Amino acid sequence: MNDMLHARCSCGAVRISTSGEPLQVSWCHCRDCRRQTGAPAVVWAGFRSEQVAIDGAPKRRQSSDHVVRAFCGDCGTPMTYEDDRLAGEIYIHAGLFDEADHLVPDRHAYVTSKLFWLHLEDGLDKFDATTRGRN
Repeated sequence: MNDMLHARCSCGAVRISTSGEPLQVSWCHCRDCRRQTGAPAVVWAGFRSEQVAIDGAPKRRQSSDHVVRAFCGDCGTPMTYEDDRLAGEIYIHAGLFDEADHLVPDRHAYVTSKLFWLHLEDGLDKFDATTRGRN
């Protein structure tokens, strides 16, 4: 994979660059992600915070007890997810990256919440809940 990846919102007001390999690239099937994006499932690319540079001023909001999500205040594009139980990590919607083809999912999270009509026949590991331990 290219060492640098570049992401942006739809209008370009918020840009993100990352360096190095992601911690993971994971499908998420939870209800919260579906409601935040309107998509039946989402793919997150997780990085250590020091690997991520954000240019612009995304709006941030607490979406649940431990989770803060960021989005572009101009165009509304959902952008990132941070969980205070995963200190030092930031998760970015994979579809925002110019190099999205390089971010190949390696697992499915919250498969017990997936929509019944989604058929997961890709051979990836499946987790009933989160794929990362929370403190």
